[in-house]
Amino acid sequence: MTAMIDISKPVTTSDALIYYADHILDEIDNLAKVEYNKKGRKYRFVNNAFQRIRQEDKHLVICPEQLDLKLSFYSAFSILINIGDILNTHPQFCCTILGLAQELEKNHWYEEENSSIIHFRNAKHDPRVVQHEADAFVKQFPITQQHIDWGINLMVCSKLNFLHTDHHIGTKLEGVYMRQYVEQYFGEEALTSLDVLVALKSCVHWGNIKGILYKLKVPNIDISPQLMENFANFPDPDQELCSSVYDRFPSGTSKYHLLYKSLDMLGLDFKYSHLITIDPKEFQFEWLYNLCHDIEFDPIKYHLRAKTKQLCSNPVNLSELAMKHNSRMNKLFDLIALIINIFQNTGGDYLLQNSKIPKLDQKLIDRYSKLYQRFVDLAKQIEAYEMKNWTQDDIIARLQQDDTSSVNKSLHSIVSQLK
Repeated sequence: MTAMIDISKPVTTSDALIYYADHILDEIDNLAKVEYNKKGRKYRFVNNAFQRIRQEDKHLVICPEQLDLKLSFYSAFSILINIGDILNTHPQFCCTILGLAQELEKNHWYEEENSSIIHFRNAKHDPRVVQHEADAFVKQFPITQQHIDWGINLMVCSKLNFLHTDHHIGTKLEGVYMRQYVEQYFGEEALTSLDVLVALKSCVHWGNIKGILYKLKVPNIDISPQLMENFANFPDPDQELCSSVYDRFPSGTSKYHLLYKSLDMLGLDFKYSHLITIDPKEFQFEWLYNLCHDIEFDPIKYHLRAKTKQLCSNPVNLSELAMKHNSRMNKLFDLIALIINIFQNTGGDYLLQNSKIPKLDQKLIDRYSKLYQRFVDLAKQIEAYEMKNWTQDDIIARLQQDDTSSVNKSLHSIVSQLK
């Protein structure tokens, strides 16, 4: 509480500053206790921002100052004991979660206090109410270093999922590596177990996002010296997991990735891409390749949560980015739709199932009537020569002579130059 100051007497500048500083600290302390409800969802002011508070019974209660209390262990057990019959059906999985919880608390690898982590002093219950049951469980099923290693690996996989999809787990068990390791550690049945899914959805949020992305060697994570020190002894993830950072674009940029990979495939892999000529002023590629190269170089600043999670110092506003490029992006999607619908064996048939690729309807045809007709004629010529058993090289050599445009460039040459 702020000390009272007697304003009837002269006050020194230093006393006034001290009084005002105490007042500010009191106001901040009061603000930190603020919470409100909106549409049935609870929000609390934590870490200088209002954060949604999810299922408070899934909080991991910690007290890193007194590790001998084993609060994280009992807290994790209290969560598991309320998830179906998981303690009996998947005891090794439960040992993994229990071992992981203790490691996070001991090494300060947990997320800052938020909607999934809470310090004992702020907890609404004492997790030690399950002490007897928890102690009996680990006596029957001891926690080993292997369980801890498994838990850390699953935690890393969940942060990879977050990087690529904005979800740690999803509505079902998602992520190639998450599924691979769950099956490897706990058997195929665990992949479809609702109890395992519920437990994972609770525990994977406990780990610190910044720290684990840093250990995955994601560049330019805005990580404090203290957090960097905390994660100095975090096991180095498998190199395959580190490499998989670049397998997909970060959450929020999937449409650019789809466009980028589709044009790469059609421009470099389709055997007749040398014959597909377009006006590069009408269909602009350079902005896309420059953008995608930057996303590959510095993915975290393009993540959907880069700003709200303070993942980096220079987050990109994805809404502004989309508005800036929307028109040029739509034209490139139109081009892809024309190519894969008109030409045979482009390798892009699977793209027709993607909602971002427009349908070849009359509106699209009318919008590009001359280009559409030129593509149709070219496809017919290719088919005619193939019926005569001409080789690919001979067909390309013959038909390239017919394109005398000084403006148009081949799709292959455009993509090749930008790669």
